[in-house]
Amino acid sequence: MKAATWKPRISSLFAAGLLALTGAFANAVPASAQEACPLPPGVTAPDDPRVTAQQVTDGNASLMDFALAVRKRSVEHAEQATTVEEGLYIGCIIRQGDGIWRSGNTYIVTLTPDGRVNIHAKDMALSGGLLNPLIYDEVLSALGVPSTDLANARSPDPATAGPALQAILARLSQEPDAAFDATVPVPGVRPGIPGASGYAAVYNSTELRTPIVLIAGFDLARSHLVEEQIVHRQPAVTARDVVDRATLKAFVTAAGEYFVELMESGDSSAAAHAKIALRDPNGPWIHGSVYLGVMESDTRLILFHGGFPDRFEFRRGGVSRDVVTGELIVDQLLQAAMSSPEGGFWTYHFDDPGDNSDSADIPKVGYARVFNGQLRLPGGGVRPLEFIVNSGFYLGSPEVIAARQNTVIEAVLPQVMRAMTASTVDAVSRRIERASSDTAPDAAFSFGGASTLSDALLANGHALGNGTLDFSRLLAGSSFTTTLNAAGNGGSGLFRNLTLWGSGD
Repeated sequence: MKAATWKPRISSLFAAGLLALTGAFANAVPASAQEACPLPPGVTAPDDPRVTAQQVTDGNASLMDFALAVRKRSVEHAEQATTVEEGLYIGCIIRQGDGIWRSGNTYIVTLTPDGRVNIHAKDMALSGGLLNPLIYDEVLSALGVPSTDLANARSPDPATAGPALQAILARLSQEPDAAFDATVPVPGVRPGIPGASGYAAVYNSTELRTPIVLIAGFDLARSHLVEEQIVHRQPAVTARDVVDRATLKAFVTAAGEYFVELMESGDSSAAAHAKIALRDPNGPWIHGSVYLGVMESDTRLILFHGGFPDRFEFRRGGVSRDVVTGELIVDQLLQAAMSSPEGGFWTYHFDDPGDNSDSADIPKVGYARVFNGQLRLPGGGVRPLEFIVNSGFYLGSPEVIAARQNTVIEAVLPQVMRAMTASTVDAVSRRIERASSDTAPDAAFSFGGASTLSDALLANGHALGNGTLDFSRLLAGSSFTTTLNAAGNGGSGLFRNLTLWGSGD
């Protein structure tokens, strides 16, 4: 195959900095749950490959034929693509489990020249990971890269590593293809690595302006990647800390500033590490149902989705709807983001990826904000980029409920206790302590129709949010109202004019 001529394209900006994020990420959902890839306006869908993945699975075609057929269609599509959205369309359709591009363990993995996973059609959680050098050396050797270049490329001496890397790129630019097998041990070099075999075919990506190694038939798992030590950026407010609007806004703002810094650094290695960090369940950027989303403003292209990457990354926002109102979520997001220079909030209904039993009626509070940066391009120069960062939290999540209970108890109890005389405090405090410590209350205890004080106050969340809470109504029918009257406190009447200012969502 003739080597492609490098052509500058709008989408070439994805070769560095933040935009390595387009490789996609974790928590893959089954292919049957994926939505169809929307065809970008003005783009003709590529023809199906001449040989399909299903034919390989059925034993009616070889991996070589499938890999070369996919390479051919990928190159044809890239030649007509002139925008980011168009260029990434092929990266969406090869992930569909329809038997054409993917079937069983026959699917596509693409690698950048340094051995990092770019697209993983089966598990996008592995995107950005570094392939075990023992496996990648076998792939490159099969493609005709001399062993001396492989050894010299890892030299700490730039004078030795530089020419070797250029030699490897030159070889890959010739678009070779070959079968590889790292399952067979090589004495003195490496042990046999289970599952590490397949067929590799290289093509020159006009989108990334670099050779891309396309692999078929290699069921690449996390065990095939290097365990890298990631140094996390620690924001003042982490995903774990998000329990209300103030913490949500601080979290999104920190993430946006982090992305701008990555864009302007031009450090592709740092961006790859950041991509892994954003998916790290032990890191600061994702916790349960709190995760990040990044979308390019003008194209609505979703660059990153922490909850459902296989459904949304590489795709234009506008498919998913609020499951209660039917509104397009992307329209709500854009309206909030554009509402002020600091963005804005909105409330919607969307599936919680961390809860398989959640109800669609539980609302989610979202916050979105526009950020601007100057992207450093690989060949020099900069390009302005505007993108939107968003996140959200569920009002019914355990963390939010616990935080609201603590806020309620801390804010309300001092006022309640001050309104009672000493003779009443002793009669009620034991029940309050039980309520705040999650200990089962006395069977006879009733406070505004609830069995715990915190439940009663949370049930009046609207009043808390509006800044008023009528204790006379709350105490009506409570089991200890009689106690208050008997103590000579005037019963619920002394709370009649009491107002409470509290935080609400």
